[in-house]
Amino acid sequence: YIDITNETELRQMQTKLQAQAVELQAALAEAEAANRAKSDFLSSMSHDIRTPLNAVLGMTDIAAAHLDDPVKVKDCLKKIGLSGQHLLGLINDVLDMSKIESGKMILREEVMSLPEIMENIVTIMQPQFQEKGQHFFIRLQSVVHEQFIGDELRLRQVFLNILSNACKFTPAEGTIHMDIKELSADNDTARFSFTITDTGIGMSPDYIAHVFTAFSRERDSRVDKTEGTGLGMAITKRIVDMLD
Repeated sequence: YIDITNETELRQMQTKLQAQAVELQAALAEAEAANRAKSDFLSSMSHDIRTPLNAVLGMTDIAAAHLDDPVKVKDCLKKIGLSGQHLLGLINDVLDMSKIESGKMILREEVMSLPEIMENIVTIMQPQFQEKGQHFFIRLQSVVHEQFIGDELRLRQVFLNILSNACKFTPAEGTIHMDIKELSADNDTARFSFTITDTGIGMSPDYIAHVFTAFSRERDSRVDKTEGTGLGMAITKRIVDMLD
């Protein structure tokens, strides 16, 4: 006769420990993923927040230097308000912990005006362009529809990120163009293309495959001499579809 009671208990305990180890590994992987999502989210948002904040500080300095010109001060206050609204939207996102933990953005569906978006973008970016003596132009082609349903904050973020990189990697007195073209319209849907080009330092053909890799930047002597981080693009093109 062999007493197998102890062996059975040991097997049961071993099975239970193995199950607990699997659960702990899953919990650890989930915690690490949430931590990475938070880091990625906050890293990208810090870049987004810096752009409108620079505009607010720049307009404040201009207003302080023209206190005897009410028209100039009023214009600066208007631009500070526009930049502040965009900054407030970004901060509200940062304070939404559910988005930080998941690392995901939820697209809103709200009425937005294309002219107002462009005015806001010019207001936020113009101080940076002026500081480097760059020339910025917006050109409209066949634009018929101006009111849309979409996420205005996200659309501004896309444009501001591309334009801030264009400004960063374009030399003084360089030129940056933003072309807006309505491609087609059918019933309640309109398709637009937004093309941003600049006379910046460019990037090698080998790096193009990595252009959408998060937090990546081409490393060469030209980029190393340029302050900041981002994508070094001379000719940057983005096609964005907006649905009405």
